[in-house]
Formats: sequence, C-alpha cells, structure tokens
Amino acid sequence: MRTLPLVSLAIATGAAVGMGGPLLDASASPWASALGAVLVAGWCYAAIPFCLGMASASKLKAATVGTAALLITVVSYYSIKAAQGDFRTVDLSETSGREFFSWGEFASMTLYWCLAALILGPLLSVAGWLARQGTIRLPFQLLVPVITLAETMMRLQVEASRASSPAVWAWESVRATSIALIVLLIGVAAWKKHNRRSPAQLDG
Repeated sequence: MRTLPLVSLAIATGAAVGMGGPLLDASASPWASALGAVLVAGWCYAAIPFCLGMASASKLKAATVGTAALLITVVSYYSIKAAQGDFRTVDLSETSGREFFSWGEFASMTLYWCLAALILGPLLSVAGWLARQGTIRLPFQLLVPVITLAETMMRLQVEASRASSPAVWAWESVRATSIALIVLLIGVAAWKKHNRRSPAQLDG
C-alpha cells in the first residue's frame, strides 16, 4: 500500500477506535456498550499497528505508521474519557467539596500509555510486517490471536459475573473467533509445508 493512503488509514483507524471505544462503552444500549468493551480491549489496540504493519511495504514504514496510529488511539481515548468526566477530583482544601479537573492525572495516564505505545508500537508493527513478508511467518501470524485468546479468557474468568449479557456474548464470540483463527493458521501452515515436501518426495 502506498504511503499516503496508509497514513490516512492509520489516522482514521486510530481516531475511530480511540474515540469509539469509550463513547460506545458509556452508551445506554447494552449491545453498543458491548461493542465498546471490545474496542477498548488490549488485543484491539495491539491489532491496529499489527495490521498496519502487514499493509506496509517495509519495516521502517510499518514501525512509523503503526506507532503513530497507536499514539493517536491513546490520545483520542483519554481525550474522550476526560470529556466524559473522568479525571475529576474533589478539592479537599475546601469544605464545599468542589470538583475540578485533575490535569496532572490526565497528563500522567496519557503520557504513560503514550510511552507504552512508543515501545510496543514498533514491535507489533514489525511483527505484522514479518507475518506477511518474513521468512518464518506463522509465529508472528499467531501473535494477535493468542493475545486475544488470553485476554478474553481472563475477562470471562474475572469479569463475566458482573458484566452484562451482551458483553459476555461479545467476549465469548471474540474468544471463539480467536481459537478458530489459530486453528486455521496452523492448518494452512501445515498444509503448505506438506505440499512443499510432496514434490520433493515424488522426485526422490
């Protein structure tokens, strides 16, 4: 994919996931809230630079575009959370209990996850590039599905008892999809390996 369309895709994807996640998560509709829970999941954030890396022509472009998209996602997410009323605290020095916006908490959380994006973004982006163009692809192709499976299993074990039915359904669907994708990727890799060996065996 050419650079300009890829950059546009990175900006659009980062902003859509970063803003859409908290907006849908706070929705009164249980199904919209379930979709929001999916969009704010860690595996969804990991998939952004990974997929952009797969679409990139080089490792450098992959790392640059994927990391930029992840930074946009993080900043968009915390900006929406701030607009929704997060990061408000009570002024304990006043008896009135007046609330004010904690710029320090907002800045520290945003900076922390931006630093995480600067570290994880290049790694996930290059992993995506290697999943499509590397010599050994299967371990990189399995990265996001395995992350997804681990996270959804943890959520179902820890949070399912207090989550809404649509949210549990969404997590179960994501878990089932990740398992199916893992099996499919391993099966395709095994089939390709078998087909590469068969002509050599016949020649022998």
